[in-house]
Amino acid sequence: MGTLYVNGVIRTMTHENEVQPAMFVEETRIIAMGEEGTLRRRFGRRVTTIVDLNGKAVYPAFTDAHIHLIGYGEAIGRVDASSYATLDELGKAFVQAEAVNGLHVAEGYDETKLDRAPTKAWLNQLFPTEPALLKRTDRHTVLVNDVLFKQLGYKASTVIEGGKIGLLETGEADGFLYDAAIEPLYALQSGSVERNKASLRSAIKNLYRYGIIAAHTEDLAYHGELSEVLQAYREVTEETGFHAHLLVHHLVVDQFIQTNPELPPTLSVGAMKLFVDGALGGRTALLGRGYSDDATTRGIEVHSPEQLEQLVKRARSYGFTVAAHVIGDLAIERFVTVLEKYPAPKGTRDRIIHATVVRPELLARIRKLPVLIDVQPVFLLDDADFAQDRLGLNRLDWAYRLKSLAETGALLCGGSDAPISDPDVRRALYAATTGTAGNVNKTNEVLSMYEALLLFTKNPHIATDTHGRKGMLLPGYDADFVIFEQDFYLLRGEDILRNQLVETVQAGKTVFQADPVLR
Repeated sequence: MGTLYVNGVIRTMTHENEVQPAMFVEETRIIAMGEEGTLRRRFGRRVTTIVDLNGKAVYPAFTDAHIHLIGYGEAIGRVDASSYATLDELGKAFVQAEAVNGLHVAEGYDETKLDRAPTKAWLNQLFPTEPALLKRTDRHTVLVNDVLFKQLGYKASTVIEGGKIGLLETGEADGFLYDAAIEPLYALQSGSVERNKASLRSAIKNLYRYGIIAAHTEDLAYHGELSEVLQAYREVTEETGFHAHLLVHHLVVDQFIQTNPELPPTLSVGAMKLFVDGALGGRTALLGRGYSDDATTRGIEVHSPEQLEQLVKRARSYGFTVAAHVIGDLAIERFVTVLEKYPAPKGTRDRIIHATVVRPELLARIRKLPVLIDVQPVFLLDDADFAQDRLGLNRLDWAYRLKSLAETGALLCGGSDAPISDPDVRRALYAATTGTAGNVNKTNEVLSMYEALLLFTKNPHIATDTHGRKGMLLPGYDADFVIFEQDFYLLRGEDILRNQLVETVQAGKTVFQADPVLR
């Protein structure tokens, strides 16, 4: 007994212009597609419900190919610093929020969007006796108050490999911690099984509202004991049916291999994750030469070339591919150099994450490698206020190169990096097809709407070898789809952002519905 969807624009994503007018779904699978009359005659009494789409558009349900699920769920319940225009307003909200594990945390500030930048003095005034932490939007820079700084055992003179402690001109610590200096905070913020389960449920519920029913996620090293984090994932994904593809941080990969955990069908395991550099906004992305607005630094080298080589060799010894966070051009060069020396096992792909600033000669080298690239089209929108300042006009030509990356032949998968950015896929489609934000113009690097949708539908399932039953709308495939008011193919500019999601269907079951009248 099944449901027949009729009178719609059903984009199968098998080819750019492939459209079907009707689709028959029975239980968890798509049974057939074609003309309404043909399907009615073919399936007769098996059709128990008819949904008139009334011209609405249907696509395969979305996958976010780069996200931090637990971190996103945690951020939903915390102070969202990005929603405040002034530091005073942020401060008032921050002091009223409840501490977790005795630690006050606010998420996602961007100094370019506030009336003035946060400082240690400001944070100390808010929290003179309790530890407090304010995360920058990229999460590669955090501000801590004096109480937390001392609790971490840091001094202004502390040297941290792969990170740094910010200093004032006087030589005193300014409260800012960068990249590897942030790692001791993981233990202080780590959650229990129940708290991690609650965070996962919050994240998944929100993602359904964006049409996202699966994710490639990396957060096994940040939220408590590995076994307990996996337990939370196991229970919540089985409960919800949401599929999570897990990247394994190099800090826990040895433990992961030793325990060899059994995983349900809702979980799969991907590459070993590592960081090569930081982020552009905090000037910790590793560039080939100094920042245009601060020539004294070219970013942070999280791992030296020798360490990077050892990490890749360790992954290969376990049979793992490697996924590396690389934003700056020098970071990408370092990672590509190691991959050329130690290529991925035959039939597999390593994963380049972000690839924000790519020199032309690196594109040619990437073309020769078996890789997939996690791209975040929304970074164009998020970085627009500072990208030109950080890079200068000439290097800006190397940044946000979606079309150029696609032309290397690498498999491109789309993600949000939430909670770093908003997981709303419409923002990604807008950025990828429009190519402009603020004073940044990348119209020479835009994708077609079909290519942009592939980033979140078919391509992530090619990456995880699930494309034989997911990522497209075809007979025999899982009934995972989204229904939008309008066809994205017909929309331009900000109309893309206004296209309303009507329903999210996972394995034939509605998990989000904005308009109950549809049925």
